[in-house]
Amino acid sequence: MNIFEWQKHLWRELFADVNSLPHAMLMAGPEGLGKLAFAQSMAARLLCEQRNAAEGPSGMACGQCNSCTWLVSGNHPDFRLIQPEDGDDAGVEEGETSKSASLSRTPGQGPIRVDQIRSLADFVFVGSHRQGSRIAVIAPAESMNPAAANALLKVLEEPPAGVYFILVSSDWRRLIPTLRSRCRSIVFDRPDAALTEQWLAAKGVKSAATLLRLTGGAPLLAADWAEQGRLDTCKKAIEALADKPVDPVSMAVMWASLLKGAQGFGLPQLVETVQKWVFDLILLKMSGGLRYHQDWQDKLEMLATRASTTGLLACYNDLLRIRAVVRHPLNTQLFLEDMATRYLRALAAGRA
Repeated sequence: MNIFEWQKHLWRELFADVNSLPHAMLMAGPEGLGKLAFAQSMAARLLCEQRNAAEGPSGMACGQCNSCTWLVSGNHPDFRLIQPEDGDDAGVEEGETSKSASLSRTPGQGPIRVDQIRSLADFVFVGSHRQGSRIAVIAPAESMNPAAANALLKVLEEPPAGVYFILVSSDWRRLIPTLRSRCRSIVFDRPDAALTEQWLAAKGVKSAATLLRLTGGAPLLAADWAEQGRLDTCKKAIEALADKPVDPVSMAVMWASLLKGAQGFGLPQLVETVQKWVFDLILLKMSGGLRYHQDWQDKLEMLATRASTTGLLACYNDLLRIRAVVRHPLNTQLFLEDMATRYLRALAAGRA
């Protein structure tokens, strides 16, 4: 198991002294930086039984001992991966998720429930099967419902020696403060653009610079976009924003048509696209710069002259509230028309 090039400095810092590792760590940072892969590699090294192979701050798990092979196959008795399950999980018995999970498992869309966290009690306090470390990875940690988060707090109060909790989160501010205070935060910053462009180019990804800008500098997210062909879909969504403003109903129809034929691009992704576009309009008016859409500068400058900063800020705040309910709209067409209305109102505000 390996880590990414842009993570190596964090790895060396953490393993400079293995004995000083905290029992609870929070891997915090934007989506698409490889935090879960890092946590899994850390678990592999802590569980590896070939100690000589993993010595030193740069050492990795050997990948060949019984522990390493069990971990990859999902059968390691001293490892737990707690992830959300599908919302329709009535048939899951309480404690079923206490079994060791495969590192390649695809998480569901539901929350992490309290019984999943309570299932860790026996794992933590009964003892190690291999007379070594025990690792629990919780990802994404912000998916824990309030009862689950409070149950984890109790487990973290007095964990036995050799037990490590690794929480992975792209939205760590949603975690309750008392839980964050129990963990040492490992902050994953956006990596150097030149380094990630080189990494993407080595994977055969075209338009790497554009993808990185649109994904906020997240290389794994950029790679996923390239694989799914999402850049073309995103461009079509932007065209509706960049063209001469039309009425909200026509704009909503264009978006609805796009969503029907797009793979991996739904309402959440559309709202995020609009939000980034409005952000760049605000940035352009306030500082003359752009963060996401350098390829669309001429269009943005034209639109920025029409809009008011106050109207754009109001629209951006509206989009923040919209994102909170985007996965469960009562009526998709009305949802799209409402978003289009808010956007066009912001553009019209400068001419009022």
